[in-house]
Amino acid sequence: MNTNDKVAKKPITLEFEEGVDRKQLKQLRERFLALNQVRLARTREGLSARHQPILDILSLLFHLNHPSLPGYVTPATPAGVAHYRVDKETLRSAQKFFRNLTMKEARRGTPDIEALFMMGSTGTLAHSEKSDIDLWLCHRPGLEAEALAELQRKAIGISDWADQQGLELHVFLMQANEFRDGRTQSAIDKESSGTAQHYLLLDEFYRTSIWLSGCTPVWWLIPSEKENEYAELVAMLLEKRFINPAEVIDFGHVSTIPKEEFVGAGMWQLYKGIDAPYKSLLKLMLAEVYAHELPARDCLSLDYKSRVYADDTDANHLDPYVMLYQRLESYLIARQELDRLELVRRSFYLKVGKRLSSRPTGRVASWQRLVLQNLVQHWNWPAKQLQLLDGRGQWRAQQVQREHKTIVNALTHSYRFLSQYARVNNLKATISANEMNLLGRKLYAAFQRKAGKVEMINPGIAPSLQEDSLSFHHQSSFPAAGPSASGWMLFTDLSTPADAMMHPPLKRSLSLIELLAWAWFNGLIIRTTRTSLVAGACPLNLQQFRQIMSTLEAFMPMPLPALAHEAFEQKNHPRKLLLLINVGVDPMERYSSKGIHKLSDRTDSLGFSSDRDNLVRTIDKVEINSWNEVHVQRFETGDTLIQCLKSLLVSLSENEGYPLPERLVTCYCVHRAAAIAKRVEDLFQSVVDVYFSKTANRNARYVIEVEFRYFVLQFADTPRFFSFDRWDALVNHLSQPQLEYSPIILDSYALQDQPRVRAVLEQDRRGMIQVFFFALEQQAEIYVLDERGSLFSWVSPFYNTAALLQPLQRFMTSVAERRQMSLAIHDPVMDSDIEFSELIPGKIAGRFEVRRRGITPDAAAFYIDIQAIGHREPDGSLVFDIYCDQQEFTSLEYGDQLVAAVAHYIQSMRASQVPYPCYITDLGLPGDMDLGAESPQMQTMHYLQYKQWLEARLNQALLSLYPAA
Repeated sequence: MNTNDKVAKKPITLEFEEGVDRKQLKQLRERFLALNQVRLARTREGLSARHQPILDILSLLFHLNHPSLPGYVTPATPAGVAHYRVDKETLRSAQKFFRNLTMKEARRGTPDIEALFMMGSTGTLAHSEKSDIDLWLCHRPGLEAEALAELQRKAIGISDWADQQGLELHVFLMQANEFRDGRTQSAIDKESSGTAQHYLLLDEFYRTSIWLSGCTPVWWLIPSEKENEYAELVAMLLEKRFINPAEVIDFGHVSTIPKEEFVGAGMWQLYKGIDAPYKSLLKLMLAEVYAHELPARDCLSLDYKSRVYADDTDANHLDPYVMLYQRLESYLIARQELDRLELVRRSFYLKVGKRLSSRPTGRVASWQRLVLQNLVQHWNWPAKQLQLLDGRGQWRAQQVQREHKTIVNALTHSYRFLSQYARVNNLKATISANEMNLLGRKLYAAFQRKAGKVEMINPGIAPSLQEDSLSFHHQSSFPAAGPSASGWMLFTDLSTPADAMMHPPLKRSLSLIELLAWAWFNGLIIRTTRTSLVAGACPLNLQQFRQIMSTLEAFMPMPLPALAHEAFEQKNHPRKLLLLINVGVDPMERYSSKGIHKLSDRTDSLGFSSDRDNLVRTIDKVEINSWNEVHVQRFETGDTLIQCLKSLLVSLSENEGYPLPERLVTCYCVHRAAAIAKRVEDLFQSVVDVYFSKTANRNARYVIEVEFRYFVLQFADTPRFFSFDRWDALVNHLSQPQLEYSPIILDSYALQDQPRVRAVLEQDRRGMIQVFFFALEQQAEIYVLDERGSLFSWVSPFYNTAALLQPLQRFMTSVAERRQMSLAIHDPVMDSDIEFSELIPGKIAGRFEVRRRGITPDAAAFYIDIQAIGHREPDGSLVFDIYCDQQEFTSLEYGDQLVAAVAHYIQSMRASQVPYPCYITDLGLPGDMDLGAESPQMQTMHYLQYKQWLEARLNQALLSLYPAA
């Protein structure tokens, strides 16, 4: 095994046709075991003195089932490792941990554990004290489900105990027959490749595994050139008793690796490359090499076996990582892809982790250092290259950004190659659709670039990117740019702010918050980092800047919490939301620039003072979602508050069913910062309560007043905002028909100048038609909230309450009956009760109270019943026939003079010569009315519109008949 041995090679050739030599089989097994022993010793050497005894007693822990040992479940828990005997030295090592441990005669019968193997980087060039141990526990076939569950609990208990000792141990239960037949199923997590690979995993196992105890692989005894006859030859060896079936374990052959596995395994390595890029790049590259070279050339495990048969048992030559590197090197040199080769060499060097630019820590250089030195000598690296890589712990953001770009390009190259390879060969990846979806989501979260997404530049490249000092400069601080310039720049290591003129910025952005978020979430800023601000013409001071930093640190602390794999089983949804208002903006600049501090009784931050100033000028939104993606968006033009609110509502509606994100609203300006932040938070919370609480009504309309403008929020499939510059336009919009009951909800400061409308809307109730009136001297304001929440209002002449309300009651009752009778199927909405109320000034100035008014018919009163029946003309126009106390006036008879004729008739029926209004008491509309998409059925609002229109024409005509009026 010594690399300096020059003993003549003694290849072994098995002649299956002429009869196998049992002596040769024994020699082969001894060669593999001797190489295994070297690698086991190297594994032990690579562990700390504290962890070496744990390795020594691993087999004992699984072999015995003793109450004093970790992982004990029940007396019947599967135990016993085939052919394993606990020697005195191992027992003494175990008793140092477990003093009450005593040896009893092992229970008789078939051992439940066929073999124990370590696999992966243990005992290799890449092994270190920090490496974890992956252990294959191969149990016998036929264990019942309950016994397997107990064995799994035993394995978890032993792993937990090892973890408590500081050694990371992962145990994988395996049944050789099931694995060989491809019946093993496991879900992907950070330690398992799930269904992504079988033969590739077996290839890695055969070339990296270290046998601990139990049966040895029968694969050792089948020559590489006979691998395609593996099953037949194994059967022959067993049938003819060349080997004892109780002494071997059979995981199967690797004569062919299906092309589909390269795609699945490649995706799995892309997934792992998010957190450990250097190791994954090597394995990704191997998948590409195999895709190009197999089956014309053997896979690495067969190459490894061939060398052992050829008596090339130098442990350094057969080191799995050395063999991996040499295979990649030969492939890339043949293709003249020297840039990729250079990345492979860097990845390999960093994975091994031996700093060749400095002297070894011990008296004698480790075998790993010597092997790495031998390799690196052939790469012709200058000393600076070694120093750069060995100083990875001090890499700065610039270096990491360059390396990150190279790594992402390499990962992207591999992804495109695998995708094209799958298409060209019409392959389906050997990874389940669910696992492919999970991997795709994590890759998307890690590498997908999107507008506003903060790029995480350090996925396992450098231990830390923290900077001692950072300086944020506004573009206007540079004389050449001028005071109107916009944008921010980030600098590192400036002795004075003036030095920025001579240094390139680390990063630029139009938004300070985006720049801050990039520095914060990439770890450039920590508590000890000295930060400075050169704001130029931007009205942001250092105190506000540090408040922003403190807010980020408190609300979005780093590092972000590690995500379980299950997080990607769900779509991403917002987890935390930070809104920063008026960063770098003074909303009262026109006053503060003159030294004026404006005070006002009108304190609404969306309509401050008599000038109705909107004090919310800009909003920066920082969002962390459930996949740990960070997004930054700045709203600074147009209706910034409404834009931000809509963005929030769209996000919430797209992610319904998930918890609402934790939200924090802050404001950074000289005047009224706390009030502004509270106003926005209260508004946002109110809207969220209306549309997303347990009592939410998604059909509601929410009215917001900003400056002298009105906004109405209403959901369809997505939230929609309607804006209005005039009061009458808003009123007209609120009167529009609705598909379903749609209450009108007012923001706390909305319509303060319309107290009667506020009072009406506050009384809105489902299942009611509500009529409100406010009497003036000669006029009355009438408001109607119909059964679907539409608000209709008009002004009517007023003489007394009875004269106003009784005709209106008759009209509303008649309309309700018509609407109900027009339906083929009963609609409960049409049964809405009709309620009348009067608005009266309240005790508080500017407020109105509501008083219910019952209506008692006045038998002495004389009212003319006026009935209007609408119908369609041949040209499609709507015309009305009118009946006054059963006297018929048709459009066919009177044409354009219909209204005048009715007015003359009404005047003739009156004794008084004083004009007073007439009222429509019943109205019918044709069933083929085109109501538009927003209203599939007639509602009270439609009848009121035509009632008002007809009454206005009739009363105008009546008034013209009284010359004195």
